Amino acid sequence: MVTRFVERGDMPVNKQSRIVLCTVMIVLLCTISSWASRIQYPTAIGYVNDFANVMDQRSKAEIQVVAEKLRSEQGIEMAVVTVKSTAPLDPKEYITGLFEAWGVGGPEDSGLLILLSIDEGAIEVEPGYGLEGALPDGKIGAIIDQTAIPYFVNREYGKGLSNLAQAFQASLAGEEFTLPEEKKSGSGDWFVAFIIFVLIVILLRRNRNYPPGGTAGGGGGGTRTTRRTVVVRSPRIPSGGRRSGGGSSRGGGSFGGFGGGRSGGGGAGRRF
Repeated sequence: MVTRFVERGDMPVNKQSRIVLCTVMIVLLCTISSWASRIQYPTAIGYVNDFANVMDQRSKAEIQVVAEKLRSEQGIEMAVVTVKSTAPLDPKEYITGLFEAWGVGGPEDSGLLILLSIDEGAIEVEPGYGLEGALPDGKIGAIIDQTAIPYFVNREYGKGLSNLAQAFQASLAGEEFTLPEEKKSGSGDWFVAFIIFVLIVILLRRNRNYPPGGTAGGGGGGTRTTRRTVVVRSPRIPSGGRRSGGGSSRGGGSFGGFGGGRSGGGGAGRRF
């Protein structure tokens, strides 16, 4: 029986299959590692890094304030990053590599990195080793679901990221974060708009009948009134003076890089 089993070649075939499978896995792991080592991560320009150019200025300023407060009051470094794509890596691999490359968090590993990838439709949040207890994976996922996903679906990327930053700040301070109420248009808004329109029309008619410097209904021999148009030109902004992706002017010149923190490898992500 044993002789027939060996002669049929069952054992060598099974052994060969395992060897081939192990070889394929090793090749895949080496390929992924090679890709990760060749990835050129962008250089951090501040707490807010809008490389995909999808955020509004108000949201950038709000996140900047949150990041500065976290660092000054709790010693936590937070970075928000948007990219067009994370290819050839998936968003989770990308955020882990970016976290290590930037060293978000300082010597106590109290860092928090938020990554938004547009082409992949992905949001990833990764804490440092020092924040894994305060921000477990389940809590991070719940915060993403409640405060950000509805805005990302509607492409309100800046608002969603600002909500995330504020929610994490509140959570780390042991507070509750409530979403700001959206202003809803009431039934009487049309009436207010109509009144404003009527007032504008009345003022325009008044100015036409009573021009500055003259009188209404003047005859042909009256004094001719000449109106001067003053053109106010905006001051020119030097071409090199604008900084892309950056937060508010308050913290724009004070960023000196992150402090060398390490990723905890946890966190949570969602697709939208």
